[in-house]
Amino acid sequence: MANKKESGEFSLIETLVARRPPKDALYRPCLMAAGDDAALLASLSRPVITTDTQREGVHFRHEWQTPSEIGEKAVAVTLSDLAASFASPVALFVNLGMPAHLPDVMAEEIYDGLGVALQRYRCDLGGGNTSQSSQLSLDLFAIGEGQGAMPMRSGAEVGDLLCVTGPLGMARGGLQCLEAGETRFPDLVRAFKAPRPRFDAADVLREAGVRCVMDISDGLIGDARHMAKASGVTLSLDLKEEMAHEALTAWCEVIGESPLSAMASGGEEYELLFTCSPPVLSAIEAVCPSVISVGRVTAYSGSYLVGLPCDASSFEHR
Repeated sequence: MANKKESGEFSLIETLVARRPPKDALYRPCLMAAGDDAALLASLSRPVITTDTQREGVHFRHEWQTPSEIGEKAVAVTLSDLAASFASPVALFVNLGMPAHLPDVMAEEIYDGLGVALQRYRCDLGGGNTSQSSQLSLDLFAIGEGQGAMPMRSGAEVGDLLCVTGPLGMARGGLQCLEAGETRFPDLVRAFKAPRPRFDAADVLREAGVRCVMDISDGLIGDARHMAKASGVTLSLDLKEEMAHEALTAWCEVIGESPLSAMASGGEEYELLFTCSPPVLSAIEAVCPSVISVGRVTAYSGSYLVGLPCDASSFEHR
């Protein structure tokens, strides 16, 4: 950050380092982390690595989210890929791009949000960097340790059920509320602004032996199609209006949209999409009652998805 203020880049990096969670709050602390030239991690038996990007105007807007909320959500959506991989978070690296006109205090508040999320998910801060850029952006790189066999989106088998770990369409409804200036549906807005990676549900799926999992970032239609294509099967959706959260149903009544379309089209859910046999689903439901069966796996019929609501469409970041 070129002489932006007397505090400058070094002060911002010190601020970031100060947000590192205490070692006793971490799953596996780095041996050397933020503050040195590079991080030194303890040996990992099954390292799992993922990346993500958050861009102003595409993934968030200043008028909708505080800087702290932006930082917190950036960590959550990055770590969600680790949850879908049955991996425990170990370290996160963050590169922050800041336009010259934004004050340093905004960066500090973003780092506050990063720190809150890192401590919540017991993830260390491996390091980071700041630079001047044309738009506010966060580039994130996360490392986790796999717990047992890693699930794959290519593992769907004919006869399995297609399931999700929680209600669908909530984040989409929250985004629509923010765009419309609607304040009567806080549950929907919270789903968009403050998603939580489903590490809790991932532990249940892993213990149950589930082998086909992915997180829902592009919406049920988009991600189910990815799963079907990778597995070489057809996924037959069977959505019902009673599956919708009551807040989503009420919002759909306001805007005249079908809850079925909202559930199928919603993005940035960060619930887990998975397949399993009916007996395994029964065992999972006993521990994780939020799980919903939304379809089944059939032999490939020439289409990857069938049973789509007539007005549903795949989610796109905007």
